[in-house]
Amino acid sequence: MCNFFYLFLLTISLANAEVTITSSIIPPIPNMLGKLAPDFTLIDTGGESISLHDFKGKHIVLEWFNPDCRRVQQHYQNKSMQNLQKKYIGKEIIWLAINSSYYMNQEDNKRWRDVNSLSYRLLGDFTGEVGKLFHVKTTPQMYVINPSGILIYQGAFDNNPEGDKVEVINYIEIVLDESLANKDISKAETESYGCLVKYKY
Repeated sequence: MCNFFYLFLLTISLANAEVTITSSIIPPIPNMLGKLAPDFTLIDTGGESISLHDFKGKHIVLEWFNPDCRRVQQHYQNKSMQNLQKKYIGKEIIWLAINSSYYMNQEDNKRWRDVNSLSYRLLGDFTGEVGKLFHVKTTPQMYVINPSGILIYQGAFDNNPEGDKVEVINYIEIVLDESLANKDISKAETESYGCLVKYKY
């Protein structure tokens, strides 16, 4: 009888310990929408130091990427990222692509830039500090910041996670068009998809 009582107490103790450990490992993610986007400074493929505050007064698109991710590769093979960026040339929209993969470096970013003939800046966040600052989970993952520095969108690039839809809804295009027209953002957050960001823990 005493042994059963001891096992019962031990089971309760372990269950409580598991809850405590789980809650400390996975903290709640704060909602940054509608707030000032956190500032950061990263180095681009040309060795230039780029800060978010450099582009105040303009719309900013942040795209997290990893050249090894299949979904990122599909987007670039289809030129969906490149074509959308080109659509807004001349409209005061800055596109910054950020690589937070711990095992990569600027040479990997340069190869990705050259293979895809990219005109926008690729930034190295190989320590993962900026990715964690924005709570980035996947590649690709997108953020849009308005000219006042407010985060107005976070989530997926589109509604086509498997790349097999004929009619695709491009969330970034909708958000940019609405913001440029001074309209309310109809869909400010979606669930991102793709590969988990390869942070160094």
